[in-house]
Amino acid sequence: MIRMIRTGLIITAIAVIGMASINFWAIGGLPEGNIPVHWGADGTPDRYADRSEAVFTLWMIPVITLFSASILALAPLLEPLKDNLYKSRTAYTVIWSSVMLLMLAVQAGIAYMMVQSASTNVDGNEFVRFIMAAAAIMFIIKGNYLPKTRQNWFLGIRTPWTLSSASVWEKTHRLAGRLFVLTGFINLIAAFVLDGVWLVFAFVGCVLAAALISVAYSYIAWRSATDKAISPEYVV
Repeated sequence: MIRMIRTGLIITAIAVIGMASINFWAIGGLPEGNIPVHWGADGTPDRYADRSEAVFTLWMIPVITLFSASILALAPLLEPLKDNLYKSRTAYTVIWSSVMLLMLAVQAGIAYMMVQSASTNVDGNEFVRFIMAAAAIMFIIKGNYLPKTRQNWFLGIRTPWTLSSASVWEKTHRLAGRLFVLTGFINLIAAFVLDGVWLVFAFVGCVLAAALISVAYSYIAWRSATDKAISPEYVV
């Protein structure tokens, strides 16, 4: 367990060092005047700030990354089913790594958009494509490793039905893994085909569909499961 956490923290450190390097590059190239610090779904800037707030925004992302990593490092220590989480250690570490890499990609995209904001050639839609493609790759990675997880309270599709039956957990995560991979591939293609807000709609729609289908299936599978844990006072 400690080795798993240590590996995740090392990957986090590499990602944060990369973010810091990007920030030092970006700060030196920030234009004068108003600088975009937030973008709409179509990649169009919808909020501007002065240089000091722009620098603050750049450093907020590494801070958020460190906070996220702290939660990921603390979760295994609080996990009631430690043996199962240990058996899921490869999936946990890979998914942790994918989140860190996504944050690094977001940092790089935002820094680039800030530095290039004075240029008339910058295309905000390409920024959206880049972030959505990075998120799609993260879903493909997650989907490949979800079936390799075991019952736990912090990783995977955690519903009352998957947590009360090992067979339901296994069936649900086999399906969810395929759905997440499909979601990733659809959105990776969409990142090069759709534009702006339609790309965001496609991404959100696919993610919600994959999540809702997985949750619904966990209940359906639970109804016929033979190993579900039910307290004697309940009638099902």
